Amino acid sequence: MAVPLLDSPGTRRALRALARDILQNPGAAQPLQARLAAALQLAEAEPAQGALADIFVSFDQGGAALKQQALQTALPRLPRHVARWFAAQASAPALPLRSPLATRWSVVARTSAGIATRTRRCSADDSRQLAHKAVQAMATSDTATQQAFLHHCIICHDNLAFMLARQALLKTRHPLPASWEEVSAQLQQMSART
Repeated sequence: MAVPLLDSPGTRRALRALARDILQNPGAAQPLQARLAAALQLAEAEPAQGALADIFVSFDQGGAALKQQALQTALPRLPRHVARWFAAQASAPALPLRSPLATRWSVVARTSAGIATRTRRCSADDSRQLAHKAVQAMATSDTATQQAFLHHCIICHDNLAFMLARQALLKTRHPLPASWEEVSAQLQQMSART
């Protein structure tokens, strides 16, 4: 039976309290495991990945059983490619402090500068939510929300959110304003430079 997601302020407060415990007791397994359990209560996948990265940074091959158990717990919430990366590291030395597996939800691990700008600034979960809100804004002619969405896409280089919203709108045969085509061109130029 699936555990209901409790994406609530209480769960988020518990995550912050556990983060403080982790910083005060580096290398202690219990707060790291408890934080992963709390992160799994949130609707997004990114908190679970961040908590799991903290475990993989904190333990070397001597903690392989703990890392494997944590991975198995988080597996249903991780994207397939991320799960494979973690699985490859379960019996390996501790991950470096800077890791592409870390997220902004990590406490011990730090995100690597080698990952995409969008990934550092917002998660795929955030991009999906923003795209959904943009599609709703188009349906209700909410131009302020549309402009805020387009601004976000440019500032954060969020090709994912833009592509998801654009694709959904094109399926409804909703005509896209010129501002959407301008943002599309800007995002393509930014992608070509990187």
